[in-house]
Amino acid sequence: METSDNLFLLFSFITDGYASKPLIKKLYGSLSNFNELFTDDTVLMKSKLKYEEIENIKSIKNAIQKFNLNDMKKILEKHEIKYVAFCDKDYPQKLKELSDPPFVLFYKGNIDLIKVSKSVAIVGTRTATNYGKNISKKIASFIAEQSIVVISGLASGIDTSAHLGAKDLARTIAVVGTGLDIVFPSSNKDLFNEMLDKGNLIVSEYPPGTEGAPWNFPQRNRIISALSDAVIVTEGDLQSGALITARFAIKQGKPLFALPGPIDSPMSNGPNILIKSKSAELLTSVQDIFEALGETKQVKINFKEDDVDISELNEKQKTIYKILSSEPKNFDSILSETGLEVQDITMNLSVMELKGFIEKSSRGDYEVIEN
Repeated sequence: METSDNLFLLFSFITDGYASKPLIKKLYGSLSNFNELFTDDTVLMKSKLKYEEIENIKSIKNAIQKFNLNDMKKILEKHEIKYVAFCDKDYPQKLKELSDPPFVLFYKGNIDLIKVSKSVAIVGTRTATNYGKNISKKIASFIAEQSIVVISGLASGIDTSAHLGAKDLARTIAVVGTGLDIVFPSSNKDLFNEMLDKGNLIVSEYPPGTEGAPWNFPQRNRIISALSDAVIVTEGDLQSGALITARFAIKQGKPLFALPGPIDSPMSNGPNILIKSKSAELLTSVQDIFEALGETKQVKINFKEDDVDISELNEKQKTIYKILSSEPKNFDSILSETGLEVQDITMNLSVMELKGFIEKSSRGDYEVIEN
């Protein structure tokens, strides 16, 4: 008979098993013969479960028979992936409180970080402005300095800035929407490895080989919120996945904060709406976060952006740099806002790229390079 640990590992490989999570949680917590339901048809048929529950279990049994447990464990070993199952004593209590907890939490890195008493999620858009990235990184760095763990999703933009702010202090956890043998986005491969090298933690509910399907990421957001004691949304438009995390935070009863931003910036629409609707508290300082966590000490952080020496740039280049400092812009926007000639902009953008002041994103926007 399979142990509970092995059963939960098998459950995690069922691609369509998400809807079964609440049922599995319920049965494991209430039945002493839980394992036998999946290994002995007689026990299952004699049980007093509802018809639809029995049919659900039959479907799960059929699904897990397709997998070879030893082969699965060899794959985990090959990729140096460890795991903690729902039935294990070390499984995070915060996740057990979910109605649909992960069957297994796969991980790489320092699992003890998940036991740290206080943690804060910092989330936001992939298409962040320099303002959003700068503030997110500073908040993360300051929080980490107070031995509080910073949690985010390892996506581009705000997530990346949050991890960058805390990784050197070994105080950040990434919750990803792929298997841990896959880095998504691939541009964060170096960050992925640096986080592990510096003693941080990367977790996923998805087994090795799971690609970054769009529907995976909204589901992983419930884990980001669940593991956190407070959630901060720094930037995001009205379609941002960060608002999904915000909804999970509200549902889970977590303190939710939003960073106000310019009314003409689409990336501030999400936080501004959260504040306006009173769904989130207005974040005015890190003291707000500390009070929500029950901290009594007075803290301050300088949110002013670090000055960059642009003295070597000519006047036209300084004009371009100034308008890019607020948020990335495409060529047409630069042309419209600077009033410069096309050839002037083309030449000066090239020079600024060569000097390392700006870069062109995969979307075609130009943005200043953070220090």
